[in-house]
Order: sequence, then C-alpha cells, then structure tokens
Amino acid sequence: MAWIALAAALALVISGLVGANAMRLGKAIGVLDFPDTAGGRKQHAKITPLVGGLGIVLSVVAVVLAVLADPTTVAAVRIHLAWFAFAVASMFLIGLADDRFALGPKIRLALAFIVLLLVVLYAPDFGLPFLRFSISDRTWFLDDAGQGFALLCLVGLLNAVNMADGKNGLVTGICLVWSLTLLPHCPGPLLPVLAATTVALAVTMAFNLKGKLFLGDGGSYALSGVFGLFAIYTYNHEFAAIRADHIAVLFAIPVFDTIRLMSVRIRRGVSPFLGDRDHLHHHLALRWGWPRRGLFIYLAMVAGPNALTLLWPQLSLAWLALALAAYTVVISHAARTTRA
Repeated sequence: MAWIALAAALALVISGLVGANAMRLGKAIGVLDFPDTAGGRKQHAKITPLVGGLGIVLSVVAVVLAVLADPTTVAAVRIHLAWFAFAVASMFLIGLADDRFALGPKIRLALAFIVLLLVVLYAPDFGLPFLRFSISDRTWFLDDAGQGFALLCLVGLLNAVNMADGKNGLVTGICLVWSLTLLPHCPGPLLPVLAATTVALAVTMAFNLKGKLFLGDGGSYALSGVFGLFAIYTYNHEFAAIRADHIAVLFAIPVFDTIRLMSVRIRRGVSPFLGDRDHLHHHLALRWGWPRRGLFIYLAMVAGPNALTLLWPQLSLAWLALALAAYTVVISHAARTTRA
C-alpha cells in the first residue's frame, strides 16, 4: 500500500505541475495547436498546448524507474517493466514528433510498429501465446503466431485511441474506465504503475476539460501503449479470471468506431487515415452537446459493458454484443439526426 500511495502522490505532483505550466511547456517544446480559421476540423476557441501526454508519461516512467530501483523487484518483472517504460516513452516521442513536425500517418505508424515489434519480441509476457474464452475451458495455443497477433492488437488499439482523441475529456475518460476495469485483476508489481496512471489521467482530464491543454498525438500514442500492454500482461498473468473476450469488451467502443470509419473511408476511395468529422464523438457533440451529455453518453457506452463484465464475467460475449448494439443504435440515431 505504501508503494501505491507514493506512486499516486508522485503522479499527482508531476501531472499537476505539467497542467499548471502547460502553455509555458507548449511554447518551449513548440507543440501548440492553432484553431482552423476557415471552418476546418480544429474548431477549438484558442491556441492550446499539446502537452497533456507529458504529465502522464513522466508520471508512469518515474514510477516504473522507482519500482526498478527497488531491490526486492524480481528479475522477470524488471525486464517487463523496463520494456514497458521503453515502449511508453518511445510511443510518446513518436507522437510528440508528429505534433511538432507533422510526420504523417505512414511514418509514425511505421515507427510505432518497430517499437511495438521490439517489445513483443523481447518481453514474452507482452505476447499472446494462447487464447481462452469465457464460453469454454479450451485453450487455443498460438505458438509463434502469438507475437504477431499481439502486435496486430497493439497497432489496432493505437489507431482506435488516436481516432478517439477529438474532444476534450474523451480519451482520458475512456482510459480512466480502462484503469478501473483492470484494477481488480492487475498483478501486484504493476499496481503502483496503474495507480500513477489513474491519478495522472484524472488530473490531466481536469485540465483538458477546462481547455488548458490537449493530449496531442504524444499522449494518445503513449496511452495506447500503456493500456494495450497493461491488458496483455494482465491477461497473461490472470488467465484464470480474465478471458480474451473480456479484453475485447474493454476496448470495444473505440474499436467499433475505428472499424466503421476506416470501412467508410475505403468505400469512398480515400485514405483510411484521412481526418474527418464523422467520428462518434463528432456526432454526439452535434446531437447532444459536449462535454455534458455527449461525453457522458460515450463514457457510459464504454463503462456499462465493462462493469457488467466485472460483475458477470461468464456472460462477457453477451456484454460484447450489448456494446455493439449500443454503438449501432447511438451512432445511427446521432448521425441521422445531425445529417438531417
């Protein structure tokens, strides 16, 4: 408990300092988001620093380094925590470089792919050697294909989180739900890291909702790494309680929206990575406003199926179907209303 309290306090200080000095940091690093003047996608009211991810990543990495410095931390945990910190920091730097220099989707995706490939190759507990589902006790062994499947899942989550990052409070809110869902099953050595992540997310979300800062690509890239790796590590270590369909429920709503967006763009003959205002959060904002009702509806769609999975894990496939049904109804109604 002392470690957890210390980790939470450290994250509170670091993320609080970043939030309080967001504009100063944004100017120093050169990552400021300017509103579009001709009715483009960026419709925020003022110049905003893209430093929200910095407070979260510094908090996470600081706590990982503290745990690594503890002589009681076992060797196997050290290896995985070191690769975890490497992945999160590298993903943040890739996103930060895009915020600063506009790398383009292909370059940043290629760089992220290399980082995640190294992690799944050299940290075995971040691979997926087997699959188990709640409807059966059978174990499906993936063998060497497990690393490739883990990489596919991590890259997919990266795109989903990045595409969801379009409204204040959304990605930080989604990640807070993920933190609370993983918390009951989180392996002991990772609990201080998850505690730090949760506190840093809450602080950053508060500044973000006030319009003081944005996550930026640095934040969304880092958070996709944090929760993708957290989920895989927890699944591998708590396989008696967590099944593959539980993880599917965890990430369902932003993944559904990503699949829809990319499918629509491909059908239109444009790049699947091309930005637009057809995301779920755009339709929610136009139909019900943001952040009050729009943000609440989105987070309820994420939190509801996950809460049900925690309560009745054996029915997780039903909760996954419920998430899909809720997404389909909400996006259909909101999109139809906003396009009318």
